[in-house]
Amino acid sequence: MVVYKTRSFSLAAQQLFITQPTVSNQIKQLETQLHTELFERRSRREMTPTKAADLLHQKAGKILDNWQEVSEQITHLENQATPKIRFGISQTVSRILFSKIARDMTDNFPEINFDVTVSNSEGVLNQLETYKIDLGIIEKPLVTKNIKRLSIGKDQLVKAGIDTGIWITREPGSGIGYYTDQYFREADVQPKKLIHVNNSGLMRRIVSQGVGQALLSNRDVPDGVQTTALGDHFSRDFYLLIREENATDPVMIALAKLIHQTANNVNPSR
Repeated sequence: MVVYKTRSFSLAAQQLFITQPTVSNQIKQLETQLHTELFERRSRREMTPTKAADLLHQKAGKILDNWQEVSEQITHLENQATPKIRFGISQTVSRILFSKIARDMTDNFPEINFDVTVSNSEGVLNQLETYKIDLGIIEKPLVTKNIKRLSIGKDQLVKAGIDTGIWITREPGSGIGYYTDQYFREADVQPKKLIHVNNSGLMRRIVSQGVGQALLSNRDVPDGVQTTALGDHFSRDFYLLIREENATDPVMIALAKLIHQTANNVNPSR
């Protein structure tokens, strides 16, 4: 899966903390076992996945997820392990929404354990596609094959901070980064300096120190920081992401309903 994503044995080796020959040998063993070529080696640095690799990558996440699930069930067999849902959420969701979801889940589904991983929106989607999580909650309007996207609530963005010519934004792949780029295009803004940070809390703290401006949720603006309304055009959705194969599961349906209710009951004011 890492070779498929990076299109490189050497980059895959770096990410996996193993040697390049080890990666190459494992791919060769896999090709021998499957009796097919997985990558066309055009040059030492250029690799193209074959149709077999496309199919294998699509299924590999589920294979690994099933193996992990079986391993956990065997490990906890004698302890009668309770069901567990793995959530992936964006940083904005983690700051203004998920604590309420966690409270309501604990009250309404005490038998379900849950783990939470915080990432940017594209990172959450990638984790869902590769079966590392079961449900995702993001605010960037991403669409991909085999993933069902449900709007569960609204969030209003505002321009926050002092106009110094400096803008603070999130990294590419994040919801805030996506909407900030959209605002720059529509308002024809050309920042004197652009500061990228990969943490929403740090971005808020920088804005609160008077360094510059940023787009923030109106529910996530630091006390005392001035804001400018952006209107309904920058009202965004929170989205619940679920794999289509799980969309009819009764537990997933019940959780989706609860999350939708919680998101719509959160006070939209600061």
